[in-house]
Amino acid sequence: MTLKRSTGLGIVFMFFLCLLLFIFLPDSALAQSATSTISQGLQNTAGTTYDTNLTATVFIGNLIRTLIGATGILFLVITIYAGILYMTAAGDDTKIKKAKGMLTSSVIGIIIVVGAYAMTSYIVSALSTAAVPTTTTAPPG
Repeated sequence: MTLKRSTGLGIVFMFFLCLLLFIFLPDSALAQSATSTISQGLQNTAGTTYDTNLTATVFIGNLIRTLIGATGILFLVITIYAGILYMTAAGDDTKIKKAKGMLTSSVIGIIIVVGAYAMTSYIVSALSTAAVPTTTTAPPG
């Protein structure tokens, strides 16, 4: 293959590539309508659980709830590991003592996490309720 022929094939290839990109180039108006359609679909499907007007207090509360949930899962995994360690101790006193200590610590951790989740849930719901402005009307007369 000569240099002239490979250059010509390269130019033809680039032309067709640019033509394909131009044909399949997304229209910005279509992208905007697709975004609003998706948002509207999520709003209809999720109801009150999906909110596009997320306030800072609700976002921080959701973030704290997620972190507390992840911590709870961690303590659950530690509890399961300690239970397996206890079952496979085979009478070894050091392993039994270690497993009992881990079980005690993980159960205390789970209790703390559940309490923190309950307090966070209450505080976030109270703050989000207090953040909504209320209008009062004067009594007639």
